[in-house]
Amino acid sequence: MSYYLDDLAWVHNAGYSSHARHVAPGLVRLLRRAGLARGDLVLDIGCGGGVLAAELLAAGYAVHGLDASRAMVDLARSHAPGAQFDVLRLPTGRDAGAVGALPRANAVVSTGHVLNYLDDHEATRRALGEIARAVQPGGVIAIDLMTERFCEARDIAQVHARVHDDWAIVTRFSRPGPFRYDREITVFRRIGESWRRSDEVHRNMTFEAEEALQVLHDHGIEADARTAFGEESLPEGLVVLSGLAR
Repeated sequence: MSYYLDDLAWVHNAGYSSHARHVAPGLVRLLRRAGLARGDLVLDIGCGGGVLAAELLAAGYAVHGLDASRAMVDLARSHAPGAQFDVLRLPTGRDAGAVGALPRANAVVSTGHVLNYLDDHEATRRALGEIARAVQPGGVIAIDLMTERFCEARDIAQVHARVHDDWAIVTRFSRPGPFRYDREITVFRRIGESWRRSDEVHRNMTFEAEEALQVLHDHGIEADARTAFGEESLPEGLVVLSGLAR
């Protein structure tokens, strides 16, 4: 399933990229405390419109951003031209460093619970393994994950809506099955003198931190679960997995 096509990618970048800016200072401090040096390569998985990539570049890191959305990658290339960006969907089913696989890096970061967008539980496990194997020995991993608690803490009957001069968005929520958290998203975007409507359904699979940490451990990453990347506040039930490669 495709997510973040042209209009929703544009609206997300215009109205919701503040999350990446919010977590960036804590994430940069986390990388520095873990010993990552200027010039080291950071892999930004689910890079979106490139906001976090720009912050990582400003901190002195080399950045390679990956996203399954071609529209997001196009935005990222404009926003952070000093980074490399590619369209890539996880899991790749390939060894790290191979053509079409995750490149090897000194650190792998991910914000916006990207792994919860994968098709099923097993796909998330495989993607976690691929991420772990992409981190060089002594390197850093810092990713966030949506757990069941995230869903339980929210009133899914409440509709989210925002209206601006050149765009509007309406999002409805549902729990169609165990470990599922879906969003029906309708976007209206002004194009010249008219408006264009786009609809997407985003299907998320929740995943518990304990299992994710075990998968990482099995692939050489000693990590723990945190409530945030740094001192920022994250929504309840969104956890950060952070650690080092053996």
